[in-house]
Amino acid sequence: MINEKGQVKESVIAILTKEGGEKIVINDKKGFNIIGIVRDNFGNIKNILKGKNIVSNDGDLFYAEMAAGEAPTYDFVSCVLGTGTVAADKTDDYDDVTPIAGSNKAPSAGYPKTNDTDEDNTGKAVDSVTYKYYWLGADFNNAAIAEGCITIAAPGAGSKVLTRFLFAASFEKTASDTLTVYINHNFLGV
Repeated sequence: MINEKGQVKESVIAILTKEGGEKIVINDKKGFNIIGIVRDNFGNIKNILKGKNIVSNDGDLFYAEMAAGEAPTYDFVSCVLGTGTVAADKTDDYDDVTPIAGSNKAPSAGYPKTNDTDEDNTGKAVDSVTYKYYWLGADFNNAAIAEGCITIAAPGAGSKVLTRFLFAASFEKTASDTLTVYINHNFLGV
């Protein structure tokens, strides 16, 4: 029997590695479930960013089909980052993202998975599904990363998204930076 009061809590963690000094900015507003961590070449935290994430209606269908052991209608695999600032909504699709060229990335080996053991992923939990994405310095650069989504491998106009998220503030990834993004969907029975 399915618990009709079940909830999904989503969170995202981003780690950006760059040369430079240490600067930490923390936004402790409640209701944020995205955490971005900017790091320099030496692993020093430069900036911590937070934001919001929402599983789309198509994402709800994906998780329902997976729970029932059915083949999902959509093969959500890639993360695409963008510069848009429109709030995420349950009805979002790829048209609601302002994609950054070169940011389409397949998940890291072994992801998605439950009960993530990666120490950098502070949003992990036993009852979470974690998606991890890693960009090298040469993959792309942009001075105003503000959003992202998980979508199909080769998205185009009208493509469905599993989830869409916004950071509270935009941040930069230069050509010498690396970026890791963790997206956690925590399943909470209520």
